[in-house]
Amino acid sequence: MYVLILPALGIVGEIVANNTRKPLWGYRVLVASVIFLGFMSFIVWAHHMFLTGMGTTISTFFQTTTMIISIPSVVILSAMFLSLYGGSIRYNVPMLFALAFLPMFGIGGLTGLPLGLTAPDIHLHDTYYVIGHFHYVVAPGTIFALFGGLYYWYPKATGRLMNDMLGRIHFWGSIISINCVFMPMFITGLAGMNRRLYDGGLEYAHVQEVLEWNQFMSYGAWALGFFQIFFIFNFFWSIRHGKKVGDNPWDSTTLEWQAPSPPPHGNFSTPPEAHRGPYEYSVPGASSDFSMQGQAPGADPEPAKV
Repeated sequence: MYVLILPALGIVGEIVANNTRKPLWGYRVLVASVIFLGFMSFIVWAHHMFLTGMGTTISTFFQTTTMIISIPSVVILSAMFLSLYGGSIRYNVPMLFALAFLPMFGIGGLTGLPLGLTAPDIHLHDTYYVIGHFHYVVAPGTIFALFGGLYYWYPKATGRLMNDMLGRIHFWGSIISINCVFMPMFITGLAGMNRRLYDGGLEYAHVQEVLEWNQFMSYGAWALGFFQIFFIFNFFWSIRHGKKVGDNPWDSTTLEWQAPSPPPHGNFSTPPEAHRGPYEYSVPGASSDFSMQGQAPGADPEPAKV
């Protein structure tokens, strides 16, 4: 799960910096936290196995490392939220998905803390609570970041923008329905509903009071699947009919936006050169609110060709 979230964090960081028109807050600390998170992910795996009979010493070790890995996660999320403060935020479709990622990842991370401790995990292990926690990280978390990345880099790959209205329908339908699917799992899980009940819990007395949530979650799942039709249609329709754009429609700063859209064989027409950092947004005294990495010192950036 931690490995899955690392690319998502990079995608969201790019989108947030671009659409707040300011550098990421605490960029160096954020990068160090991502590296530390990736390293620690290799030594927390046994927090899934507290009920297998491991001794108290080894279980204490793994619950300690699990609490430690929450620290870089909080640092990264805090840096993203603080990056929004004072920004001139553009609420385009990629930014909507990036903004949705932040609280969804937060919910997924915070609900994982009880599962990382041996005492509450005795009650919560193998219940719907675990499913809710996991999927708040990889579904509205990771997958929303991937959707944001697809909408963001689509014009670089195709030379065309995806339809904005279809993208907004896709986003709002997805964010509402995905919470209808996974939020009730915390309720049913805390009530003791187990995973993998062959009849959905109909014959189990201890889950009868929360059984109606299964039907509610099913409606949410069907709605979530329905709203993905808008994305699939938008993706393929826009390849031929989307609005044509220039090489840098988002007024971004990083090197890939110097390549033609769509890129030719070899990507760049000429070998790129980086003259500055990747997030030169709203630099005091600059003639524009962005300075591209490949822009020579003293030169003005090319305006977006929309």
